[in-house]
Amino acid sequence: MAITFMTGFEGQAVGVDGIVTTTGTVAYSTAQKRTGAASLRINPATSANGYASFVSASFAGYVNFGFYVATLPIGERIIYGLNSSTYINATIDSTGRIRLYEGTTLIGLSSSLLTTNTWYWIGIRNIPGTSVVFLTINGKDEITGTATTASATGYLGCSDSTANGAIDFYYDDLIIDDTGFLEPSKVGLLLPISDNARSTLWTGGSGGTTNLYDAVNNTPPVGSATESNTTQIEHAGGAAGTTDLYAADMTTYTTAGVNAGDSVIALQGIVSWGEDISTGTKLLSYAGVSNPSWTGESSIDVSTGHGSGAVTTFSTGTDYWNERRSAIVTNPSVTLGTSPVMRVTRPETASRVASVCFMGMYVAWTPAVAGVASFPYVGGGYYP
Repeated sequence: MAITFMTGFEGQAVGVDGIVTTTGTVAYSTAQKRTGAASLRINPATSANGYASFVSASFAGYVNFGFYVATLPIGERIIYGLNSSTYINATIDSTGRIRLYEGTTLIGLSSSLLTTNTWYWIGIRNIPGTSVVFLTINGKDEITGTATTASATGYLGCSDSTANGAIDFYYDDLIIDDTGFLEPSKVGLLLPISDNARSTLWTGGSGGTTNLYDAVNNTPPVGSATESNTTQIEHAGGAAGTTDLYAADMTTYTTAGVNAGDSVIALQGIVSWGEDISTGTKLLSYAGVSNPSWTGESSIDVSTGHGSGAVTTFSTGTDYWNERRSAIVTNPSVTLGTSPVMRVTRPETASRVASVCFMGMYVAWTPAVAGVASFPYVGGGYYP
């Protein structure tokens, strides 16, 4: 198992959740979710589309996600991928049957019918294969077939705009694995809950010296040009050394929903940072300190990302808050009831302000199934 991408849509912000862009009718929902605080809702009208785009290379493998149908279409509509060229794509029809295609060539149809108001665990093979499983539902093989030139595309949602009726779908707990289907799993977001350590020059946006965690745990983040102690933290620069840090205690795994007997399969650190003025370079680093320790990125210019310039209100488009994601740590050893600790560091002595408006850790886990062993099945996953 090698997980290459994951998100639970808990950050409720495009960059934090690994989305490159959204098109059409797409929104976060806190009313309907499979895990945690939010899901991604796709509910375009007939002849309209709605989908989220991710980095396509991340989707080369086995795409697993929670899927909930509130409203079925009157005809076929896409639920995943792009129905052109050689892209793998899936549709659903008015009966709840899923069809899988390579471009416009049918690979096969599911035997199971999805009903409304139920969460399902969907697995889609997004790489070529001959006489192999291409679709699973709740851990059960549904479509076996052949795709010879399948190309990865990072489209989640309804990328078509056919006149086949309005739809209402929810997506949650998206995990990509490059070796096989996953058992039904979950993704949660660990957020700062208290200050662990603070070097003197790290303060709240308006100079606060306590409860800095409350500025970097907002979903979505609320970084602003009109900074305050609850919008962002900052380091003014001019440190005597290169180890000035702010560290936060994070949500415990237990609080996030991981239970004894569950298997933690991956985690990833995320930060969002920026600069008060565009002149000069401001470097920051981030990492996991404990439970577990993990390597983030070192000495990154805070203007590296989708824009360089003085930060504005988060999520306004060209806001100049730049999100960074660490490498994914697979199968980490953790203590469920103990807070992990995450830090940001100023690794330079330059006298320029660098700001941080978000710190978080996405964690993926596979719940234990009481009294039932897990047995591998053809296609790379397990019977839950």
